[in-house]
Amino acid sequence: MIQVQLTTWRILSIVLSLFVAIISGTSGYLFAKLKLSQKPQIQTQTQISVHRSSISLTGTVIEKPWSKTSESWIAGSGNYYVLDMGELEVEKPSDQEGVILRASEAITFEIFAEYAGKKVEIKGEYVESKPYQPKSVYESYPMGMDGRPLPRGAGFQVYEIKELNE
Repeated sequence: MIQVQLTTWRILSIVLSLFVAIISGTSGYLFAKLKLSQKPQIQTQTQISVHRSSISLTGTVIEKPWSKTSESWIAGSGNYYVLDMGELEVEKPSDQEGVILRASEAITFEIFAEYAGKKVEIKGEYVESKPYQPKSVYESYPMGMDGRPLPRGAGFQVYEIKELNE
């Protein structure tokens, strides 16, 4: 059996260590809580500035099924919608026909189905691809020359859509 002698200095050292641990844990919790409470304000400011720089595009909405192509990978999982702009030059193409349509708070993904096959004018902005983070080590995905997953998410985020009668 081991005996430990608790001197005044050892007790004081233990109490002081516990006090420091509690204070640092509490301050970390309060700092994280403060950061989380500030996040919605930042998003609101971003949303306001996004709508100021909207671009208008015209073309025909096409529904495309998922396939093993780079366009389908960029679009995400499942069917997706593309704005076919015909012979017009696309500033930032994300598909062979034009741009992949992205939903926004104002326009949900399901709304694109109502305009499939119709000529429309859309307002919004181009969005860039984001790095893809695999959800599992067993997941398959296309890779770039550097061995990392190809990014996805590029396209045109739509804030307004209206059918053109032509």
